[in-house]
Amino acid sequence: MLKMGVKSLSKNKAVFFDLYGTLINIRTDEGDFNTYEILARYLSYHHVYISADLLKRTYFDKINQQLTESKEAFPEVDVYKIFFDIMHSYGKERYNQKTVIDICMLYRSLTIRRFEPFLGVYEILAEICSRFKTALISDAQWVFTEPEIEILDLGRFFKLKVLSSRFGYKKPDERLFLTAMRKLDSKPQDTVYIGDNPSRDLVGAKRAGMKCVLFRTSNRKYNDYEADASFNDYHELRTILSEIF
Repeated sequence: MLKMGVKSLSKNKAVFFDLYGTLINIRTDEGDFNTYEILARYLSYHHVYISADLLKRTYFDKINQQLTESKEAFPEVDVYKIFFDIMHSYGKERYNQKTVIDICMLYRSLTIRRFEPFLGVYEILAEICSRFKTALISDAQWVFTEPEIEILDLGRFFKLKVLSSRFGYKKPDERLFLTAMRKLDSKPQDTVYIGDNPSRDLVGAKRAGMKCVLFRTSNRKYNDYEADASFNDYHELRTILSEIF
């Protein structure tokens, strides 16, 4: 069990997590042309007629368009909107949300090459959730991230999920971190963020006034920011949190 001392058991304290690369070990390949061949073939069953080559080109063009048109310093795209636009540009029908989401999830499933939780994640999350407020703050596409959280049975650990595609901006924008703290009524000095990317996770958390712990990285510094700790195995997190709290 997690032994952190009496003062650390307060529900006024919070531990927030990144998702991909921190809790989920994932690898995807959006460049594989076979993905677009299969997806284009499936789209034709919905009377959406577009070649694989055009589908791939249009998909990335629309990503660039969303990023270019955004006024945010760290803009985020919404893949749901991209496939909604593609289907209604090349399709013969009006497509409801459920159908568009289905296409998005199929696309994602075709790109995934690795998808599994890191060793020790379930055990440590169960212990942390019993003692602290918890939330996810992730640069992620809601349209397939929300079901992926449930596929791996991670949703039970997080009542609050702050996903960048719901906001239009991504880390290190501190507003994502501030949103999570506001919704859970947690103070920066009582909150730890755990992520794997120094330039996004470390910078964003520190800008929001939070402590930050980095996973699987030897670089604990980025520009003027330094992580409070780092670890390579989730069993190490017990000791780290007991020292921080």
